[in-house]
Amino acid sequence: MADMAVLSILWTICSVPIITMGAASAALMRCTLNMNTLEGNWRARNFFRYFRDNFRNATLLWMIFLLAAGVFIFDLVVLADPSSSAMRVQRFIAVIGLIIWMITAVWAFALTAQFDAGVFRTIKNAFYIGISKLPRTIIMCLLWLVPVALLAFNPYVLSRIIVLWPVLFWGGTAYFCAKLMVKPLTPFFEEAGVHLFEGMEEDEDGEDIN
Repeated sequence: MADMAVLSILWTICSVPIITMGAASAALMRCTLNMNTLEGNWRARNFFRYFRDNFRNATLLWMIFLLAAGVFIFDLVVLADPSSSAMRVQRFIAVIGLIIWMITAVWAFALTAQFDAGVFRTIKNAFYIGISKLPRTIIMCLLWLVPVALLAFNPYVLSRIIVLWPVLFWGGTAYFCAKLMVKPLTPFFEEAGVHLFEGMEEDEDGEDIN
């Protein structure tokens, strides 16, 4: 719980500029994946190391996702007129776009944190894994959408517990999502000949134990 609280706070602080949210998310997923292997490091200095190492790719990835989400939401909320059949089709397309966006996004930042595959290949791989592991993907999407659902259906409850998200729930959500990711991602690491979750060979003091 303490580890998740620390990661939540670090993610919240590093995401405040918005443009850095992608790098913060990659670092968060890298740390929580390490936590779920019971090896590796996920302390603050490792979070910042992963943040720095993934800054370029993760930021570009985040900008693409942010732009896509903005287009879909603008189309859904502002442009779509429910009284017009053509606009209803437009709204339907926007909803499908947001679903595809979510399916891809829940995997993309974990992948970019572990593989240097390029932004567009990462998006392609994230979508492929999201579809092929759909039950796990749906659970992860639901976990990340809890605050959105509360805002839509019970804002009173959200107002009472919203302070917990930046100090615990973001890290907790990432932790449980990473738990669902470990098994599906393992074959990809083995196929690539990469030691699962690079950095596990370090002990708690960050020294190589080999």
